[in-house]
Amino acid sequence: MVDSGSDTGGSPVLANDLTEIWTPVEVRLQPDAGRVLILETRPDVDENTYVGRLLLGDADGADLTEVDAGRGIGPVAFSPSGDVVAWAATRDGRSAVRLLDLRPAGTAAAREVAALPDGIEELAWSPDGATLAVVARVPDDRTWWEAPVDRRPPLVIETLRFKADGIGWTVNTRRQLFVVDVASGDLRGVSDGTADDHGVAWEDAGHLLFVSQRQPDRDLTEANALFRLRLEDGSVEQITDATRELSGPVLSPDGSRAAVIAVELQSYPSTSHPALVDLATGRVTDLRDVVDRDGAASSIHWVSDDAFTVIVGSEGRMEVVEIACAPAASPSARTILTGRRHLTAHDADGDRWVAVEAMPTSPPRVIAGGGAGAAERVIHDPNAAYRAGHRLIESRHVPVDADGTTIDSWIAVPPGDGPHPLIVWLQGGGTQYGYQWSHEVQLLLSAGYAVCWLNPRGSAGYGTAWMKVNAAPGAAEPGAGWGTRDLADIVAVVEHLIGSEDVDAARVGVMGGSYGGMMTAMLLARTDLFAAGWAERGPYNLLSDAATKDEAPWFFEQYLGVSHLDDAAPYWDASPLKFVHGITAPLAIVHSEEDWRCSIQQAEELFFALRVLGRPVRFIRFPGEGHSLTRTGSPVHRVQRGQLLADWFGERLAAGSSAPAPSPASTLTGAAS
Repeated sequence: MVDSGSDTGGSPVLANDLTEIWTPVEVRLQPDAGRVLILETRPDVDENTYVGRLLLGDADGADLTEVDAGRGIGPVAFSPSGDVVAWAATRDGRSAVRLLDLRPAGTAAAREVAALPDGIEELAWSPDGATLAVVARVPDDRTWWEAPVDRRPPLVIETLRFKADGIGWTVNTRRQLFVVDVASGDLRGVSDGTADDHGVAWEDAGHLLFVSQRQPDRDLTEANALFRLRLEDGSVEQITDATRELSGPVLSPDGSRAAVIAVELQSYPSTSHPALVDLATGRVTDLRDVVDRDGAASSIHWVSDDAFTVIVGSEGRMEVVEIACAPAASPSARTILTGRRHLTAHDADGDRWVAVEAMPTSPPRVIAGGGAGAAERVIHDPNAAYRAGHRLIESRHVPVDADGTTIDSWIAVPPGDGPHPLIVWLQGGGTQYGYQWSHEVQLLLSAGYAVCWLNPRGSAGYGTAWMKVNAAPGAAEPGAGWGTRDLADIVAVVEHLIGSEDVDAARVGVMGGSYGGMMTAMLLARTDLFAAGWAERGPYNLLSDAATKDEAPWFFEQYLGVSHLDDAAPYWDASPLKFVHGITAPLAIVHSEEDWRCSIQQAEELFFALRVLGRPVRFIRFPGEGHSLTRTGSPVHRVQRGQLLADWFGERLAAGSSAPAPSPASTLTGAAS
């Protein structure tokens, strides 16, 4: 029998509960002063937007005070001395830079020092605390955007990557660097407007570091380079070559090196792993042999001249590792913060640290350690009332053997006697599942479904060799290809779980987004395990997807080993549409109208084929949304989607005397149908 795990009691989780959950997204410790800064956000369905609040208080969580609240808050940063807090906030349609002086002699209220008409994406203090560098996406011609759509001149396009998911047109907008004088509020642009500049960091008071693409044919690749900008005369110097995709950088305390996250494009698929840049020579030291895991550039924090910390994903966890860079010939790494959880933000000051954690039955909260109270402790839990008031079900780790390889999977089972219908929840490409918090999973559990998730070969969290399994046999570093070993791994896990008396083998559904949507369609076409599917934002015809996605052509060429213009066969062989005659189970195809990663044409092609074949199919289109609807889409659409999801499986998996009660989500008013 599968252990159903713990049940926290309380009310069932509903689709519109999503708007009750706060997510801390940034945490900062004040240098040498023992205070903490927390930025958290929440979807607001009434205003159909995301609201945020900025909290400041003692590092032990006492006396947290709201410094600012509203839309568009963040990013945030303490000044190098810790005396001043800077953040961006949307005010009257502009993105304003706001400052709060924390010194006893300083002002008690925040003041606005500068503003831009475009959203500020990055903010960094100069070492002397006199200047701020900010990054904002700026249109080439603002009048074009201000004109009515039917009066705008046509766009004249001569390069690829002219649009980006979640952004829109990029052919006529670019991220640009600005500097703000803290004393006077004087703001000036320092980019030359010819390229997309971002990843800003200060090398010293007179020089900025940033990441950009300035090489010929840059529209054909994600490769970029690290540059140095001299503020005195605006001159730009290239530091590294343009053979990798770099993000960051974060400068070492002695100013000699920058820690970055690097993707080795020429050997892709590979992890987005830590690396070091020597700022004098431009030499990049790849640390993949030390930490062969995906890292988050925003989490890099130097703890000495020779060591830094970073959050990485590993085997279902998100954990903090410390990388020692000395001696240079033999760098090393050690895990300093881990557990059956996801750590999504982290900062440290001396022996004190603060982090954001989330677990399957615990929405995000802020924890801390070190200092006088060395034990790890919760210092801010904005979702304590939600957790106490809702029935949240714990998951259980289930390792499964698949042809001699152990596949990590997890299952959560609702309370009550089985057998229960099971939903297999598949992740998107290049990611991992594990010990994360998911409102969606808890919604399905409250509706009476067991839910399982897993990390088949090809997913993140297990290193580059594991990822390369999904490369095609014709790739430069060949693997088995999409829809082969990954599909077999999923089947092995499902077959293992349906052997339990808690799971009804006749009522198994499968769902996923992006790569998970592709695999949902492939599993329905090539197995008879599933009674229904929910395929979301997926690529179903890789031939047409290759020519319409916002990513440069390098992505499919690296995975499949050839351009679709030279050999269509590997693309078609990996496409669910090739096997569409095998799809007989009911399928919901869910897509967003403004998805530029996998265009809605992908959903239209699959829907067309299934409808012509007379198969049970439902096409759900979300207007005005992109590829990340489930993460950053409008709150109204996210709630509607949750209702539709629970209703779809409620209709398709509720047959038989042991069927669960109708989904609680279906009783909500205003559900789309």
